[in-house]
Amino acid sequence: MKHRFRYLETMLYESDADPVGLPDGVTFLSDTKNDLLDSVVDKISRTFINEGYGKVLPPIFEYYETFEKGSGYNIARKAFSFKDKDGKLLSLRYDMTTPIARMISMKYDKEDLPLKFYYRGDVFREQPIHAGKPRQLRQVGVEYIGEGDICADIEVINLAGRSLAALSDNYKLVLGDIRLFKNLVSQLKMNESQTKAVSAAFNIKDTVSLEKILADVEGIADYKRFLLKLPYMTGSIEKVLKLMDEFSELGFEFYYERLKKIVDGLDKDIKKNIIVDMGLVKDFSYYTSTTIEGYVEGVGYPVANGGRYDELFRAFGKDFPSIGFALDISYYQYK
Repeated sequence: MKHRFRYLETMLYESDADPVGLPDGVTFLSDTKNDLLDSVVDKISRTFINEGYGKVLPPIFEYYETFEKGSGYNIARKAFSFKDKDGKLLSLRYDMTTPIARMISMKYDKEDLPLKFYYRGDVFREQPIHAGKPRQLRQVGVEYIGEGDICADIEVINLAGRSLAALSDNYKLVLGDIRLFKNLVSQLKMNESQTKAVSAAFNIKDTVSLEKILADVEGIADYKRFLLKLPYMTGSIEKVLKLMDEFSELGFEFYYERLKKIVDGLDKDIKKNIIVDMGLVKDFSYYTSTTIEGYVEGVGYPVANGGRYDELFRAFGKDFPSIGFALDISYYQYK
């Protein structure tokens, strides 16, 4: 307990010294760097415009509840939050998708669908201490709203591939379907803490911890075995289909067969850069099926993130199937 109080004292201590430099995770951009970023964003934006996407820009801050309702508590608590003069809790936008969904829910009905929007702007995220990640991220991305067929998935994934190609000739686009993981978890008898522990271990592909947790969980052994092997079911679509054969009797063929249809429908130049990962699970709670990550050479984290979020609009009173992705080009400022 003594150490805990010392920690709180340290965190709450306010120094009289003037702060030096910039806060962690933000960068002062020269004209040259700004011009470089703007030219990349302009190039990618033209790709979106040519595909019929109209520009939209959500407000830079929202009510905290917007992010909690749409993205979940774990995401909302990482947003930079503050109170206005009336005491209401506000948050800088953590992502673009949630405020866009709130705005669309207020302004449009089913007869207006489908809708296609693109955005460009900054989002703000608290990062773990010493993680070395920016807290102000410049993003460009799209939202395809009101179409639940895989034709929308194919269009958005093609756009993600073209956007990554604008950043680097050497990129990879990783695709998954989060429903397979969710379905497997639902087959096991777990309490809330076990479910959270399984999700946390699986998300970082810590199969050693996952195996220990599952040892104390009731459920069919084949489901546990499948869950433990799921993080390794990655590679080409042909390789993944072969790996899945071992568990074909469990009846989960739909998920990877759907992914195969998506991959088969992609443009040839995009398809060659695809990796399938049946264990791809995202942090955002609103993803419902297709999940997307994109990587470029020289960057050790995904610069593209997205997927299908067919239930997000329900938090704002509508029921619009949707898919989108965001491309983070903040790393460009360090080149």
